[in-house]
Amino acid sequence: MQDAKQLSQRSPISQAGVWILSWLVPGLGMFSEAYWVFSVGNLKGIFRAEYPNCWKSYSQCSSGLINSLTYTQVAGIIAGQITLGFLADRIGRKWGSVTTASLMLIGGILILASAGNSPHGIFLMYTTCQVIFGYGVGGEYPIASSSAAERAEADKQLQFKRGETVILVFAMQGWGNWFNTMVLVVLLACFHENKSPYHTSHLNDVWRISYAIGLVPIITMLMWRIFFLRESAVWVGKRRALKATGVNSRLSLIKFWMWVKLYWHRQAGTALSWFVWDFAFYGNKLFQSTFIGIIVPHASLKTSLEWTLLNSTVALVGYYFAAFTVDRAWMGRRRMQMIGFAWMFVLFLVCAIAYKPLTHPSGIHWFQFLYFFSSFWGQFGPNATTWLLPGELFPTEARAMSHGLSAAVGKAGALVAGVVFALTSDQGKFYISAACGLAGVLCTFLFIPDITGLDLREGDRRWIKNVEGKGNAYYGEAINPRYLSVFERYILGYGRNYSPAKEMEIRKAEVAVLR
Repeated sequence: MQDAKQLSQRSPISQAGVWILSWLVPGLGMFSEAYWVFSVGNLKGIFRAEYPNCWKSYSQCSSGLINSLTYTQVAGIIAGQITLGFLADRIGRKWGSVTTASLMLIGGILILASAGNSPHGIFLMYTTCQVIFGYGVGGEYPIASSSAAERAEADKQLQFKRGETVILVFAMQGWGNWFNTMVLVVLLACFHENKSPYHTSHLNDVWRISYAIGLVPIITMLMWRIFFLRESAVWVGKRRALKATGVNSRLSLIKFWMWVKLYWHRQAGTALSWFVWDFAFYGNKLFQSTFIGIIVPHASLKTSLEWTLLNSTVALVGYYFAAFTVDRAWMGRRRMQMIGFAWMFVLFLVCAIAYKPLTHPSGIHWFQFLYFFSSFWGQFGPNATTWLLPGELFPTEARAMSHGLSAAVGKAGALVAGVVFALTSDQGKFYISAACGLAGVLCTFLFIPDITGLDLREGDRRWIKNVEGKGNAYYGEAINPRYLSVFERYILGYGRNYSPAKEMEIRKAEVAVLR
């Protein structure tokens, strides 16, 4: 019987089932987010070819409408991150997840059905519906990260693989981006749209079919969440613990200011890190076609997307390097984020300084390598850690809200990048991205603690002690100097009270009272 059990555990089918239930299904939200959000950038070339009077001459559509497409989508995401993140801390992870999936499905159907009496009408509806979809996607960020962290905390086998568990869920974002690009490449090939001139009816079918395919994971995700998803045991347990101690489980104004007092620096650190990352990341995504145009001048729609697919593949590898090293003692979250930002600084600075020789035909392959290599270090670094850290550094009661605030500031970076990069030369874009890498290193060094190996329940215990007005009576691991940031350790002096012996005495006394 034991041998059969071990054989079952080792069988490919069993392992595939574990992967599907542990990471693929929980990550469907991030998969759909990337599939739909990055599709806007992937489809710009197709829209230019299908609607040249809208996307080139602006004779049928205003330039303001076309240029607002990205900004309105990101604005919806920011609103969702803030409001739905706050809501998920009130109604729970399950129904918060159902809400986000429902909004994404409604927005997705409307995007697919975008129509009008003119191209202007089509893109007016398309742009408006992106706000609805973006609002749902925005809630997915804090809820998915918080749920994954809490699921790892509730499972003894995953407690020391918390970072890996969360990032493997997040890695579905990379797959969403990859699949969207692949779907477009395959559809263009199926319609024989390999080079100009293009058939506009075929291009219309390509982008609508790609969106129809993108609805499948959203519908699957929504059904799973309604009928099979269980509420986070950590979230339920924490609310019960708060009630048992006589503390209101709602985030009152008093507790909100307590949260600000205790965690403003962590909030600033995670938010600013995410801001500079998204500034560089989404700025480069928005103008990816420009950079690919430098590598492959006069490329067809299909060829441009194939180069985008290559870049997405390189980035995808970075997600898994991050997942399988983030919990190692020699790496950890803080070091990974600093290394990723440092590589961004170096690689983009080289691209900026040597821009002219690198973009010359004799040096174009070096430019290609540096640009793609930066994508790898972006994922094997700040893209993974900026999503992971806000789900770990804050108490359960405010976890999704804190993550949503950090993510919203990050998306604000994407908005600013869209404006700044549009006014900057190609060489200047690399100088700005390099500056973002350096700012990320400094921000991480000062404000981000490395809590690799720290039980999240310790952070909750410290929070409850402070809410009870007994913050000075907490001596546990959450204020161990090794788990504190440079700012917390040397400026705020949070580690001064750390005393494992005193904490043990208090816990023994609490157990004795319960008996």
